[in-house]
Amino acid sequence: MAKIIRDNTSGIPTDEMGHVVDQMMQDAKNSRHAFERKWYDNLFFDDGHHFRYVSRTANKVVDLSNRESIYTPMRSIPKASRQIRGIANLLLANDPIPVVYPEKINPTAFQDLEELAQALKTTKDEAKMVGHFVSEEFKEQDIHRKLAQMLILAAKQSVSWMQIWPDAVRERIHTQVYDAFDIYVQGDITEVEDLPYIGKGVRMPISEIKANELFDQKQLEKIRPDNKRASSEIKEAYMTSRYGRGETSEYVPTLIQKEFFFKEYISSKNMFRIAQQEDVEKVLRNKKEGDVVLRQVFVAGDVPLRDRYVSLSEYPFVDFRFEPGPLYSTSLIERFIPLNKSLDSAVSRLERFFHTMNVGAWMKRQGEQLNISNMAGGQVLEYQSTPPVQARIESPSAMSFSFLQLLSGLIEEQGVTTSTMARVPSGVRANAAIESLKESEMANLVIASRQVKRTVKSIAEKIIDMADDYFVTPKTVYYLEKGEPQYFDIIGASALNLRQQANIETPENVLPIKKTYRVDIEVESGLGYTKAGKKDAAKDLG
Repeated sequence: MAKIIRDNTSGIPTDEMGHVVDQMMQDAKNSRHAFERKWYDNLFFDDGHHFRYVSRTANKVVDLSNRESIYTPMRSIPKASRQIRGIANLLLANDPIPVVYPEKINPTAFQDLEELAQALKTTKDEAKMVGHFVSEEFKEQDIHRKLAQMLILAAKQSVSWMQIWPDAVRERIHTQVYDAFDIYVQGDITEVEDLPYIGKGVRMPISEIKANELFDQKQLEKIRPDNKRASSEIKEAYMTSRYGRGETSEYVPTLIQKEFFFKEYISSKNMFRIAQQEDVEKVLRNKKEGDVVLRQVFVAGDVPLRDRYVSLSEYPFVDFRFEPGPLYSTSLIERFIPLNKSLDSAVSRLERFFHTMNVGAWMKRQGEQLNISNMAGGQVLEYQSTPPVQARIESPSAMSFSFLQLLSGLIEEQGVTTSTMARVPSGVRANAAIESLKESEMANLVIASRQVKRTVKSIAEKIIDMADDYFVTPKTVYYLEKGEPQYFDIIGASALNLRQQANIETPENVLPIKKTYRVDIEVESGLGYTKAGKKDAAKDLG
């Protein structure tokens, strides 16, 4: 029987979506298998296991450091781990701040200049308050801490993810960071919005899944726990190796819950299902046949729990990568690992030399009976015919230390030196010189810095977009301005229009949040990178 070729998931009923999700996950796993192996090695390397590798012949993980002793040390120098964290610190040192632009005003719509000036002032004040709302939402969601997590994950896996989703019941916005193992995409695509689908598979307690009131209660009766740590077999192996093979308690069984978003186009194939939803007007607002609509599917095991079309205009996922290009590429730490392994080997051999020569070595004739014993008065050597001779203590060659410096220089050449390793060239004491070094390091991270701004901008835009649709009742925003507490009320612009159509009373002076607001990102560079530099800059300004 010939296989049916489908252009997308528009014509697939809900009962078959569990199989579709599993197939999409398997396809994504097969295409990224080689990358997952790299991510696995990178995680262990970052954990300090520099001498661990997968033996293809024995089909097991071998750790050479398990056989080390005081005389045969195998030292792991965490220079690569320090480098990626130093780069992340430097990128986040100047907090990126989202700035909201005022709406465009048509001057010809006003009769005199006073009305135009008042309208311009009103739009600026509204944009300023929306900016305060986004900033306070960033604080409530602890976005800056989650950004640091995204940067470190991306340094080890080339990409990291943040999901931003609304809670329609509590009228709140939630954010969560995920690593590359948990998110399933086509890794050769460069932009997230070009993906035909995106999904995640994470471990969830059975009790939490069954407590979700949005899921089909009949379908929930079919789910069974699998007690896996992760949806990826390779991440499962890493978690088991790192945290042990402990059995999951029978009182907290878990199951991999899958959440997928499929990009479909409005047509006769899916229009009937969309029309059956209560929020059909919200989903189809400002859309016509042929426009994109997102289909959200929840699956646990192979049981579909929820299949809905959502009003989101874009995927609720934001990615971070250190450089543009395909979603899956060479990670930052992979560029440091070969040199770091050479540094590990060199330091281990040098320490092995110290243990040998500093303890001392004795030369004796073959077959000679030699006994060495330590006494309170010193060391006693007993021999029969030929006296032993102590070998001359040698010093390591100058080339050994030159080689170590060469390796360190090559590692720092790919990363940052002054900010990461706290190394300031000898003789550099002036504030201007230190500021110049910091500035040069930031110049080497222009691409990564722009990627951070892009990620922060996407997060802010999605927060505004979701607030427009899901903030149905007025919500009070508090903030400090010049040490004085300020507050104002907000509501989603779409929700406000629906309230007005239904003749529902709305408080006056409430600020509508509109998804049409344009957002940009500013970086507070401040007066300088050091306290002394800031003082000098302030004096110059004065």
